[in-house]
Amino acid sequence: MELSTTVNFFILPHDQGMDVYYEELRNYRRLGFSVLDCIFCNADSPGSPLLREDWRQWGEAIAGYSKKLGVRYAQCHMPYYNFTPSGQGIDRKKEKLARRSIEAAAVLGAKWIVGHPATDFNACDMPAVSKEENLRYFAPYVALGEKLGIGIAIENMADFPRQGYPRSYCATVSELCDLVDALGSPCAGICWDFGHANLMYQDQAPCLKLIGPRLKAVHVHDNFGKEDSHLPVFFGNIHWEPLMRMLKEIRYEGVFSFETKRIPIRLPQYMRNAQWLYVKTAGDYLLSQVDSPEEAK
Repeated sequence: MELSTTVNFFILPHDQGMDVYYEELRNYRRLGFSVLDCIFCNADSPGSPLLREDWRQWGEAIAGYSKKLGVRYAQCHMPYYNFTPSGQGIDRKKEKLARRSIEAAAVLGAKWIVGHPATDFNACDMPAVSKEENLRYFAPYVALGEKLGIGIAIENMADFPRQGYPRSYCATVSELCDLVDALGSPCAGICWDFGHANLMYQDQAPCLKLIGPRLKAVHVHDNFGKEDSHLPVFFGNIHWEPLMRMLKEIRYEGVFSFETKRIPIRLPQYMRNAQWLYVKTAGDYLLSQVDSPEEAK
């Protein structure tokens, strides 16, 4: 298993040319990361390269420069929104970006791209109706992935009562597995978000065991079981070592990818690399639990 972390090109100053993206890549490489997770969640930001008609050339330039640095992309993240009737419904502009994100992820060489399931909050039989709406939504993207050689990994959600969402579809592992199985393709898998899961389960290990070979990607961050705060590992109350052992038991073959992107944004620029160095060190420790548990004690 290799260590990875997120890179968000779409919050960078887009009017400064390609070097602003290249410097971001160089900095991650200096910090010791050779695998990255490109998140397209902010790809609708003003000036975003994905909004331009030459987006493919941008992606090819990023892919080429990354290769020179010895950086690769194992997984990415689609833009997301509530595409059910209780949300926005299908938004054609957002769907154009969603398709481009899959195509761009394939250009970057990623094997999986993560998508969020949506919830029809107005449906009387919410799980059943939401399942059908998610099947209709994701099936064409899974078919696109089959053509491009990239899989769609659907992420576990969580209930967010403080935000007005007391029940979310695919917050339970059974709903998530059922949805992915119903898609019926080797290009449909699961992304397990440990932070989301900590809001739902006291012990995530049985969930990982149930998911088994469906697991294709992970989002690694911590919290105290109340808010989706995206803290670095060991800054919350998740017990990581048993989860690492379970990842080994189920023979997870993907990367261990940090999704702690919110924290550096709050820090002064001078301090941001210090946090990434902590994240890298903590990640190396956790991976040592998988590779040689006795030496890591």
